[in-house]
Amino acid sequence: MRQPSPPHSPLPEFLSAPLQRTAGGLGRFSYMSGNLISGFFHTSAGRYQYLLKHTIQQLFFTALQSYQLVLFIGLALGVLMVVPMVSLGFTDIDLLSSLISKVLFQQLIPFITAIVAIGRSGTAITAEIASMQSQQAIDMLLLQGIDPHHLLVQPRVIGMTLSMMLLTVWMSAGAILGASSIVLMVDDAGWLQVLRASAGMLTLREWGLTALMMLWFGMAIGTIHCYYGFQSANAVQTAMNLPKAFVRSFLSCLLVITLFSLVRYG
Repeated sequence: MRQPSPPHSPLPEFLSAPLQRTAGGLGRFSYMSGNLISGFFHTSAGRYQYLLKHTIQQLFFTALQSYQLVLFIGLALGVLMVVPMVSLGFTDIDLLSSLISKVLFQQLIPFITAIVAIGRSGTAITAEIASMQSQQAIDMLLLQGIDPHHLLVQPRVIGMTLSMMLLTVWMSAGAILGASSIVLMVDDAGWLQVLRASAGMLTLREWGLTALMMLWFGMAIGTIHCYYGFQSANAVQTAMNLPKAFVRSFLSCLLVITLFSLVRYG
């Protein structure tokens, strides 16, 4: 008797296969994210100590060890922002401070901070978890009844989120220093005046939106890079997933900052 043929997909094969892979990836990512969130509600005292220790380690690597880099980038951004304006004859402190607050503090600094965090710490997270995968350390955790999402992902996501806040503060400080150094050359104004004028341009709503955006950046970067680390079982997959994780994190941050810009100015 002839066996019935399997049902055909209504989509062509070249479309159905990518859609299936995308749906499977979204399902795995959603499971990891949900498992990560649920872990915060089932944490014992011993796990709190572990979480605190490894969160501090992630914070140290991401934020404290790269403060010189972000300060230098902020310094360069401040100079590059103010020099063209000064060369065109715009030396008013209020105008320059408005430009710094609207363009640097709300747009460039958060986005460039995210790129630095992705390139420096995000890729390291992916490579570290991928190395544990290839050495079967993840399987050993599962055999011991330990959820790797709780053990490995939670401290990295929390540490990345807190680091984004600190990196933004340091890059902003560098931008103010760089901008005020140029203003000081052409006008009798110091960095304190630039700081006061820039802070006066930012309302409480602007501060809140920026903090929320950095919180979103940190969670997205940490979660995406952890996910691609778990999807890498060998060196070949790691080499393929590292650029994927970078691109996905970059696009997610670009989408977030676009949405926040629409909220601010829309």
